[in-house]
Amino acid sequence: MNIIYEIGQYGPLILFFISWYLLWDNNNLFFYYTVGIFINYILNLILKSMIQEPRPIFDKKNIKLASTHTKDQFYANGIPFDIYGMPSWHAQSSAFSTIFIFLSLNPKNIMYLYSFINLSSVYQNISSNYHSTLQIIVGAIVGAGFGYFVYQLAREKIKGKIREKPDDDAPI
Repeated sequence: MNIIYEIGQYGPLILFFISWYLLWDNNNLFFYYTVGIFINYILNLILKSMIQEPRPIFDKKNIKLASTHTKDQFYANGIPFDIYGMPSWHAQSSAFSTIFIFLSLNPKNIMYLYSFINLSSVYQNISSNYHSTLQIIVGAIVGAGFGYFVYQLAREKIKGKIREKPDDDAPI
């Protein structure tokens, strides 16, 4: 079970690099995925600052202490750890990558890997008490929705404007 925990912890990063590898030869999709994943991160930060729902790991005393001292981060294993957990960044990022890759490439065999990493990430976040089930569900919905939106933007760019081809024998 320890390997599943580790995969879950680094799931979004693993999916990011796999997605980059899969999209490397398609400049347009690669660009939209890369820009989209960073905007998705900013969207997550904005939503967390607006919703301000704490992670289940923190009790009300710790949250009051943090807000009293205008501190919105604690440290877990020496790493800054945000007190707010709604929506889950792991779920949002993983869902974004999964939906974008599925719509872009529709690789059935790769989707098993993506699903395994997504489930590992959910398991790790819930078992560690970093996120509630609702925070993960909302993160997955936001990430999937934004992944679909970014894919639609990329698809419109790929399609481009349809114009009539001039006749081959037409005078110049």
